[in-house]
Amino acid sequence: MEVTDIYQLPAAECGTGIKRAIRLVASPETTGEERIMIVHVVVPPLGISEGHTHPYSSEYIMFSIPGKAVLDGKEFDVPRMGVVHAKPGVLHECRNTSDTEALELYCVFTPPFEPYGIYPDLIAKSNAHLQGQA
Repeated sequence: MEVTDIYQLPAAECGTGIKRAIRLVASPETTGEERIMIVHVVVPPLGISEGHTHPYSSEYIMFSIPGKAVLDGKEFDVPRMGVVHAKPGVLHECRNTSDTEALELYCVFTPPFEPYGIYPDLIAKSNAHLQGQA
């Protein structure tokens, strides 16, 4: 993959209440990238990413619009194009504070995390897309 339109990649819905869309941009299982994983997340207006951790991966999260991040219970204002660093094991959540705009999160994991939950199915769909089968 040299150049790709991330909006053409398959998306998986995730979350309770207001659903968010997740796309897998790069991972060991899809592009062969062994050092990082890149995930694109679209959080609808007033949606959240729901608190979670990645036990062995650092996550760098760039916000497309202003929002809030919660790291181990402490809330931070994040500016447009601001970056949050969630260290391994830190409980974190991203919040879209806009009632009109979607928040796009660009998440870079180092090292990549082990696929869980929706990710195995998303990997299969992403691979089919990348191979021209979807």
